[in-house]
Parts: sequence; structure tokens; C-alpha cells
Amino acid sequence: MKEYKGYIFDMDGVIYTGKKLIPGAIEALEFLKNREKKIVFVSNNSTRSREDYAERIADMGLPIKLEEIIPATYATAQYLAENHSEKRIFVIGSLGLIKELLKVDLRIEETAEKADILVTGSDLNISYQKLSYGTSLLLRDALWVTTNTDKLYPSESGMIPGTGAVVGALQYVTGRTPDVIIGKPSKPIMEQALKALGLDKNDCLMVGDIIESDVLAGRNIGMDTALVLTGVTSLKDVEKTNTKPDYILESIKDLVS
Repeated sequence: MKEYKGYIFDMDGVIYTGKKLIPGAIEALEFLKNREKKIVFVSNNSTRSREDYAERIADMGLPIKLEEIIPATYATAQYLAENHSEKRIFVIGSLGLIKELLKVDLRIEETAEKADILVTGSDLNISYQKLSYGTSLLLRDALWVTTNTDKLYPSESGMIPGTGAVVGALQYVTGRTPDVIIGKPSKPIMEQALKALGLDKNDCLMVGDIIESDVLAGRNIGMDTALVLTGVTSLKDVEKTNTKPDYILESIKDLVS
């Protein structure tokens, strides 16, 4: 394997599953850091803030610096702050997303009446009223920014509807698709990861467990990619797809060798 200056890691299925670290994850990350490699972690999760993630991972026994964590909530807030800071936003999403939007002083509206932008994420308290506000905004041509379009998301009780459930409902009734998708496999979250690393894409490796999001995200931005088999993808899945990773690893611990 080529030696890289920086590594972008997906989290669930790569670093941990559920509330347990993948065996060898700590040793692999320590190995890279001891060799002065730069590391960031990216996630499409749209319910947790940066602080939520840092606390969750520290509880597993792996302390990570806040600036090394780039969830879709944070990436969405950064995109809006950089491109639409003066606009008013209506959010269909969870508390973690709202926390990140407020941290960069974005203006959040309680209703759609004065909003200019609709932001969507996974919402554990989704309601008909929220969908009505979202529909109203989209029908009057408001900008639509979504954290991701993932159909399903893994939880401790199994797979649950992801942000794609919200996106799908609004798309069906309005005929519109999101104007900006932040999370993998789209470019915005990967661009922010590279910015955090301060490195060129050719000097970095994207490591993930899902071909359609992680590997494709790396490909879309022109990075080398590694697929680990500790998540949801098997070798049979790799054989069936045209999107091939540059490397296939049994787990993150193989980076040590």
C-alpha cells in the first residue's frame, strides 16, 4: 500500500460498531499518529453534533480531538455559514443539527413564513406540520440543502429510516430534488475534510465500509480509497459493483502492516 500523508475515516463500521470499538482500531490510529499522519473522521450522521460524537467515542475509550470530527451536521453548518450566512433557515432535523447551525450564528425560523432556505436531516420528531412548512418553502423555490440522502441508518435496534425518508417525502409531493447535498458521496463534506487536513487529495486515503457512500465519495473527489470489511460490505458485494476501491482490508488494523 502507498504511504499517505493524511487519512479520512468513516466512523460506524470502520472505527466502531454500535457502542464497541473495532478490534485494533486504537492501535491503528496510534500507529498512524506516531508516524505524524494527519487524520479526520467523517460521518453522514445528521443527528449528532461534533461534541456529541467526541463524547460518544471517548466513552468507548478512544479520545479524539474535536477538530478531527466532521459529521454532516457540522459540515452543513459550515457550508451555510460560508455561502448563505445572511439567509433565514427552516430546519427539519434533530437537535444535533440545530446545535451546529446555531454555533455559527445562522438564523433559524420557527415557521416557513420568513425562511429563505430549507435544511433537512434525520428528524426523530418529524411531524406533518414540519413537512407542510418544508413543502411550502420548496413550492416557492427556496434553496434546499440536505445533510445527506441516506435511505437507512444503523441503530442499536437495527436499521431505521435515514434522512432519505424526509427527502423522499418532500420530493414526492413537490417534484423537487435537493439543490445541495452535503454528505457522502457528495463533495462538500470531503472538501471540508481535506481543508481540515490541509493536504492535497492526492496525498490522502479515504477509508470506509460502504461502496456507495465512502468509496464513491473518495472517487468523486479524486482520492484513493480503501474498503474495510468490518461494516456492511462483503467481498461478494465488491464483485457486483463497478465502483472498485483501490484497497480491500479485513479491518482498519491492516493499515498497521
